[in-house]
Amino acid sequence: MDILKTFIKVLVIAFVYLGIGPMLGFYLKGKDTARRITLGFMAWWLVRPPSDFTLMLYSIEKYRGHCRGFEFNYVEAIAIGLALAALLEKRKDFRYLPPGLWAWFLWIAAGLLSVPGALDPIYALMPAFKYAKMAFVFIGVFAALHDERDMKAVMRGFAVALIVQIILCLWKRYVQGGFRVMGWFEHQNPMAMWSYMIALPILGLAISKQTSKRDVILFFLAFASAGLVVVLSVSRASLAAFGVGTVLVMLGSFVQGFTVRRVSLTVVGALGGLFVMAMAADTFMERMGEDSSPKNDLRFALNQQSAAMCADKPLTGIGWNNFGLANSRPQGTRYSNILERWEQNRGRNIYPEQYQANPLTESLYWLLLAETGVPGFVMFLLFALITLWHGIRATVAFWKTPLGLMLFGLTVAFGISYFHGQVERVLTQTKNLTTWIMLCAMLSKAEWWRRQEKKLKSQGQRIR
Repeated sequence: MDILKTFIKVLVIAFVYLGIGPMLGFYLKGKDTARRITLGFMAWWLVRPPSDFTLMLYSIEKYRGHCRGFEFNYVEAIAIGLALAALLEKRKDFRYLPPGLWAWFLWIAAGLLSVPGALDPIYALMPAFKYAKMAFVFIGVFAALHDERDMKAVMRGFAVALIVQIILCLWKRYVQGGFRVMGWFEHQNPMAMWSYMIALPILGLAISKQTSKRDVILFFLAFASAGLVVVLSVSRASLAAFGVGTVLVMLGSFVQGFTVRRVSLTVVGALGGLFVMAMAADTFMERMGEDSSPKNDLRFALNQQSAAMCADKPLTGIGWNNFGLANSRPQGTRYSNILERWEQNRGRNIYPEQYQANPLTESLYWLLLAETGVPGFVMFLLFALITLWHGIRATVAFWKTPLGLMLFGLTVAFGISYFHGQVERVLTQTKNLTTWIMLCAMLSKAEWWRRQEKKLKSQGQRIR
C-alpha cells in the first residue's frame, strides 16, 4: 500500500513540475495580464493550508524537526512557468542567477557540510533539497517582474490573502471560541510573522500618493486585517514588531511630505488599533502574566542545548535538521540531560521515556549554530544582510516613485523579521519561507533595475 501511495505521489509531482509548470510557461508567453494574475495567485495561495500546495516524499510525520520529508512545493511549478515564459519571450532582464541568489546557494553549500557527520544524513538532506528548490521561486518571480505594475500585482495577491485570513481568524475566535487562533497556519506565531512581514510593504503602498484610490482601500483593509490577525494570535513579540514597523513606515512617509491621505490613515489606524487592543485586552493580560524567566522559560533550556551542540561541533554542527534527534533520547542523551537538569531544578520528576521527542529551540539563530555550525550561521547572515542592502539601495533609488514606500516597508519588515528570528524560527517553515523568498526576489529585481538605470543614465534612458 505504501509503495502504491508513493508511486501516485511521484506521478502527481511529475505531472505538476514537468507538465503544468511548462504548459503554464507557454501559455503566459507575451500575456501581461495573465502573468500578473498568476503572480497575484501565487501570493494569495500561500494563505491556504500547506497541504493544498505541498506534497511530501519519505514523510516522517512524528519527527519533531523543521523538515519531515522531501517536500515538493507546487508554487515552485508556477515559478518554473513564469521563468519559462520569460525565456520564450527572450527577455534581456532574465537571469539564471539574480542578484543575491549566489549567497543563498552558499548557505545551502555550508549546510551540506553537516551531512557527513549528522546522526541521520538523510534527515540533513531534506532541508538542503527544500531550500535549493526555493531557487525556482526566486528566479521565477524575478523573471516575471517586468515593471512596477507587476510588483503591485504581487502585493494585491498578498492583500487579498490577509483579508481572507482575518475572516477565518475571526470565525475561529468568536464563533468557535478559540484562544490563540492560527487560521490556516501550523501555529499562531508563524501566522503573526507572515502577517506583519507583508503588511508593512502593503502599508507603504497604501500611503503612497501615487497609489490609486481603489488600491488604497484594498491595501488599507489588508493592513488593518494584518493588525487584527497579529492581535488575535496573542503573540507579544509580533505585536511589538508590528507596532514598531508601522511607526517606522509612517515616519518614513512623512519624510516625503505631509498629505491628507497619510494623516487621515495615521489617525484612522491609531483609533482602530486602540479599539482592537481594547477588544483583546483580557487575552493579552493573561499572556503578560506568564512567567518568562529562565527558570520557567523552556526556550532558555533549549538554547543551552544548542550552545552545547555548537561548542562540540563548531565547524559542521550536529547535522542539518538533526536537532530533534540530537537533543532527545536515546541518540541525544548527552544533550537531553541539559533539559532534564533544567526540569529537575524546577522540582519535576524525571522519567527518561518522556524525553524521546524533545522540542526544538525556538531561536532561528541558535538552531542554525547547533545544526550547521558557524559556517552555516555566517552564510545565512550574509544572505540576510544582502537582502537588507538590496532593500536600502532600492529604497533610495526609487524613493520618489510609486514603489519607494513599498520598498521601504519591505526593508523594514525584513529588518524586524531577522531581529525577531532570535526567538522564532518560522523562516524555516514552508509558508513563511516561500513568502520570504518571493519578497527577496522583489528586492533583487529592484536592485537589478537600479543597476541598469545607473548604466543607462548617461544615455538619458530608463529601463522601466
